[in-house]
Amino acid sequence: MGRKIKRLMLGVAFLAVSFGMAEQLRANTITEDIMPDVNVIRSLEEKDQINMYKTVVDETGYQNITLNFDATHKDKVKNGWTLKVYDENKEEIYKVEGIKEQFTSGNFSFNKDRVVYISVESSGSTALFMPKGVEYNLNFHTYAAADYESEPNDKYLLANEILSGSHVRGNLLNKADEDYYVVKVNETGYTELNFEIPDFVPDKIGSGWNIEIYDKNKSLLYKEESIKKDMKLPELPLAKGQEIYIRVMAKGNILSSAPEEVEYKLKVDITKTNKWEVEDNNSFSRANRLKGTVSANILNSNDVDYFTFNATKTSNYKLSLNTGDNVDKEYKVEIFVNNKSKAKVIKQVKGDKNFTFKAKKGQKIWVKISGTLGNNPIGNKYTLKYKAVKTIKKAGTNTNKVTDRQKQ
Repeated sequence: MGRKIKRLMLGVAFLAVSFGMAEQLRANTITEDIMPDVNVIRSLEEKDQINMYKTVVDETGYQNITLNFDATHKDKVKNGWTLKVYDENKEEIYKVEGIKEQFTSGNFSFNKDRVVYISVESSGSTALFMPKGVEYNLNFHTYAAADYESEPNDKYLLANEILSGSHVRGNLLNKADEDYYVVKVNETGYTELNFEIPDFVPDKIGSGWNIEIYDKNKSLLYKEESIKKDMKLPELPLAKGQEIYIRVMAKGNILSSAPEEVEYKLKVDITKTNKWEVEDNNSFSRANRLKGTVSANILNSNDVDYFTFNATKTSNYKLSLNTGDNVDKEYKVEIFVNNKSKAKVIKQVKGDKNFTFKAKKGQKIWVKISGTLGNNPIGNKYTLKYKAVKTIKKAGTNTNKVTDRQKQ
């Protein structure tokens, strides 16, 4: 989960920026072993007292921590308690200060059998402001779940796998937290990702999430910024055997803008089809064969799609581009006929458009589709198809009439 720090003050929750290295547990601190899902009732008697606990995660799923107390003693709580969580190396990964209300942490997702340390101490700087003698009830809860992320997964090598047709639930507690997932494509077609917020709480969304998608070479395929609602990401046209990595992180430059303890759900579906482009088709040599109607999209500012077909006869040919839902973004269309170094057609369009050109039997045609600088239709689905057409000259006129005939 990365470093998680939350600060509670005057009953209002907010996140506080933390600098430097993660705090380590004091070597001489006495530690008490506790069981998951068992209430531990203790109190603090001295301002420098630290009550330290060690527990072991007993099942695969997720966890949280509750710290409660008798509300009739609220006046004695004063500046409240500080709760900290440490990993198995006794490095601090979570911190909450000024707990003066019944408290439940966000969800953790530690692996089964992982050792976790928890400490409770006073938030008051002097004995006058500590919750002296007030009993608290501490519980480390574990919940069985097969669909929750498994920490640590904050880099490529630790990415959790998501299978087609399944989903994973995750949770970011501050802007430093990053979750990585990997999808192994098992069918040639397109991969769909759906990002959902099951329990939508606007006040906790902040600046939302960022999602970045990378190919197996760690090159960026697509990114979506500042996600604040359920979203279906653009189709990813990939071949069987490819892998993609998904990086989920907070959007924002300050800690308080992170989606605060909000669970997200990421679902993956892979559809088998031969009616979509197949990435990476970013050069003449990797051009996809254009047959029938093919769907495609521009995934990023550097994405270029190449398609190719052979002229089966000497004729005029009509290439049809359907730009789908595009409104104001711009496509650049280039058509090359038997010559890769010189385009026969170069056009920039926003809406649906037909392009007519001549080709001789046996010549090879390449079609290059890209976006324009600063006005790229990233994420927009388009379709492409072609037809052979013949020119019929009417008697007594110089007017040419073009009649479509579907290329067989």
